[in-house]
Amino acid sequence: PTVLVLPFIALFRLSCYAYRKDYHRHVFKHPMACLNDERMDSSKRKYSGETGFFALNNFHRYFFYIGLAILPFFYYDFYTSMFYQGGFFIFRIGSIVILANALLLTLWTVSCHAFRHLIGGSVDCYSCLSHGSGVKKLFNGQSFLNLYHEQFAFVSLLVVVAVDLYIRALVAGWPVDFTFFKIAI
Repeated sequence: PTVLVLPFIALFRLSCYAYRKDYHRHVFKHPMACLNDERMDSSKRKYSGETGFFALNNFHRYFFYIGLAILPFFYYDFYTSMFYQGGFFIFRIGSIVILANALLLTLWTVSCHAFRHLIGGSVDCYSCLSHGSGVKKLFNGQSFLNLYHEQFAFVSLLVVVAVDLYIRALVAGWPVDFTFFKIAI
């Protein structure tokens, strides 16, 4: 059930550097932007970085593994959205919405800097590996995706909420789904 994995996903999102930057700057006003000469908050309050409670952010890599393990279930949801009614392949708006959700969550997850640990972030010499050129290409591709990690993070968050509302509307009986085609198999 979702309730069991929700804390891990929430910790994965909250410990993501795309979100950390925003909540440190905008909620806690720490650290202020470099152009400001003086701090806008109380002089009694010192910037402590990621210590104390925020040391949990250092567990982001481990929350990443849990998030990576959950991704296949989103693609399973896409599969069942097309084959749920026995004997038919049905392609509808709901299938597209669920697929978009799965793809955006995948892009957000694999663009994460923690993914580098899995694909060769600790390798010092790619040419020394027997499959080094492939690992280097994968690493470079992930580096490109990482440039857009913050955008993927926020768009996927909005899409997760939109998909949840869409599915709730379907369950409530609202006529928001349109079938493109239905094929007997």
